[in-house]
Amino acid sequence: MTGRMLNILKRNFVFSVFIVAIVGLIGYLLLSAKKHMEITNTEIARNVGNAAPVELHKVGAGAVTSRFAATAVATEGVSVAIRPQIEGAIRAQPVKLGDLVVEGQELFRLDDALYKSNYTLAKSLVENRKTLLDYYSANLSEMKSLLEGEYVSQEQYKTAFLNFTQSQSSLAEATHQLNNASQELKQTQVSSPISGVVSEVKSFPGVYIKKGEEALVINSIDPILFKILLPEKELGNFSLGKAVDIRLSAFTNTTLRGTIYRVDPELDESQGAARVYVQAPNPELTVKPGMTGTVYLEQNKNTVRIPSIALINRFDDDAVVFRVSESGAAELTPVKVGIAGDGYVEIIEGLHVGDEIVVAGQQSLKAGDKVKG
Repeated sequence: MTGRMLNILKRNFVFSVFIVAIVGLIGYLLLSAKKHMEITNTEIARNVGNAAPVELHKVGAGAVTSRFAATAVATEGVSVAIRPQIEGAIRAQPVKLGDLVVEGQELFRLDDALYKSNYTLAKSLVENRKTLLDYYSANLSEMKSLLEGEYVSQEQYKTAFLNFTQSQSSLAEATHQLNNASQELKQTQVSSPISGVVSEVKSFPGVYIKKGEEALVINSIDPILFKILLPEKELGNFSLGKAVDIRLSAFTNTTLRGTIYRVDPELDESQGAARVYVQAPNPELTVKPGMTGTVYLEQNKNTVRIPSIALINRFDDDAVVFRVSESGAAELTPVKVGIAGDGYVEIIEGLHVGDEIVVAGQQSLKAGDKVKG
């Protein structure tokens, strides 16, 4: 055999070995892929009777924090109608519609000429009655001494005593009139009983206004109220007095701390929500009605919880999870959920602490599938 033929035979042998190696490698890879699919693919694992690969989690107890944000509009609080206690022509009215006023600030002033005159007359009358009382008091003392010496009759003493008591009554009446005149003079100046904003103006300088007639309306804005719409399903989580945070569009770096103040008894049917009012301090009156912002409500609970990703359907009464039975089978289990947040959801009914559930890989599971973590 020549050297050339030997070389050809060697090359053929090497090529054959190479082909066999390639075929063996491909067979090994195919077998490995099949085994891998049986281990990692739920449907294939089910067909060959293997447990489906999933991620499992044991139900536990812990904190669940639910956060809810709602658009808020600032609105007035208590409305106070301003009515003068006396009648008269308005001489000055320094406030106008929309003005901010503080408690004790003058709103308008009535013409006080008549009331000053009445006060002067009442004061003069009191001084006159005091003089008369002094006279009759001295006269009574003198008559008493004379009566003891039998220089005057009993009737004369009784007359002196009657004059004295009448002068006392006259002084008391005059003093009462003076007090009334003084009060009416003070009432010519009408001041705001609260801090707030002038929301209605029905009086103007020069106009004669009667006693008790509505002149202005002041709406309280300290505290300020914020109106929000809270979905019906959230109502049970937030009660009166619950603390909330408020951030206003007009003040980017300011967060107000408020509380839930009032919940309207009737739902807004078009929105499926309740009107809720949040109250917050506003001592500087910087927050004005109509300003918008966001109210942030937070609810914290220590409760039975599971990762939110375990839920197959999160809506109301349709929520379900795969719970692992003692035999290792995945069972569809309805659950009643509560608040949710930070990746966890509260479990009200359906699961207990220590139950094992599927948290990953459940999308391709069927009820009864064997599973392993």
